[in-house]
Amino acid sequence: MNTLAISDVRANLPSLVDKVDKYMDRILITVNGKPKAAMLSMKELEALEETAEILTIPGALESIKKGVDDVKRGRLISFSELKKKYK
Repeated sequence: MNTLAISDVRANLPSLVDKVDKYMDRILITVNGKPKAAMLSMKELEALEETAEILTIPGALESIKKGVDDVKRGRLISFSELKKKYK
């Protein structure tokens, strides 16, 4: 994450917005040397909001962890097997 003073952000705002959007960079904005705000792309903000929403579902985090563990242990079924099972 890049750290910039608010005066630098003000002076370079259009190019910083393009950079954040194109490269998914994050910018920490400081005022008098203290972190006050952050700039991130809309795609990243939407992803963070979706993640937060999913994690409010009771049991979601545990299910995700179990799925990751299943993949790591090779406990998988193919899409064609899944289709046969639920025909």
